[in-house]
Amino acid sequence: MRSAISVEASTVIARPVEEVFAFASDQANEPTWHTDILEIRPAPGSDVGRGLGSRWIVMVSFMGRNEYEVEVTGFQPNRLVEITTKSGPLRPTTTYRLEPAGGGTRFRRHVDIPLYGMFRLMRPLIAPSAGRRNARFVENLKALLEDRTAS
Repeated sequence: MRSAISVEASTVIARPVEEVFAFASDQANEPTWHTDILEIRPAPGSDVGRGLGSRWIVMVSFMGRNEYEVEVTGFQPNRLVEITTKSGPLRPTTTYRLEPAGGGTRFRRHVDIPLYGMFRLMRPLIAPSAGRRNARFVENLKALLEDRTAS
């Protein structure tokens, strides 16, 4: 039987949709606001890019130090980015949704983490942490993008 964790965080960022999308959809920027990411680099054989099909190797500090390969599996300019983890002990799918909101951008970060094997037993420990971390990453993005314009 399959078990999963699903968390979502949302905020309004006082920046235009195009600017938020350009920054958040560029995987190379992710370590600046997703503080669990220690390093990110293009996957072997992948063109550097942020569009559909781009692949990245991500070194993450979560439950130890783990390396994952991720792929952009959904991409709609200024609206949506879906990133699917293709390797590693956990294989979440993360979706960013953006829409105009009161002169800024509503940014939603939704994460689905399928749990298999021993991770199913760890669900009560992982789920609360995943929700808190997701909310923190969204707030980090908001602070980073709003601070860039204040300087």
